[in-house]
Amino acid sequence: MIPSRISHKFPLFLRSSLAAPKAAYRFSSTIPKPSDQVPDVDAFLNKIGRNCNELKDTFENNWNNLFQWDSKILKEKGVNIQQRKYILKQVHNYRNNRPIHEIKLGKKSFFGGERKRKAFTAKWKAENKQ
Repeated sequence: MIPSRISHKFPLFLRSSLAAPKAAYRFSSTIPKPSDQVPDVDAFLNKIGRNCNELKDTFENNWNNLFQWDSKILKEKGVNIQQRKYILKQVHNYRNNRPIHEIKLGKKSFFGGERKRKAFTAKWKAENKQ
């Protein structure tokens, strides 16, 4: 037997679980219109750089594909993880009216990362003294 205090909440639980999935409505109203600077998918991919313009055939030059596809779909299309994350970040920025521009890849230091830099520098100097 179901206690009386839970029984009045049970139909609400059923009603919410049987509702249409939220994923279907996820990006329906958040697809921005193309601007003068970014009129189509090809221009968007050229503007963000990092050789993303090679993927214009993947998006089929369709503005809706660019803003509706998630990481799972891009993975199925064969886009590598670094470009997927980068494109989705730039799409998110454009959707939120933030400026989009190319973010250059970082360059590794000759002496390694920040944590071990002192050790590598000391080792390199010791080798060069001899």
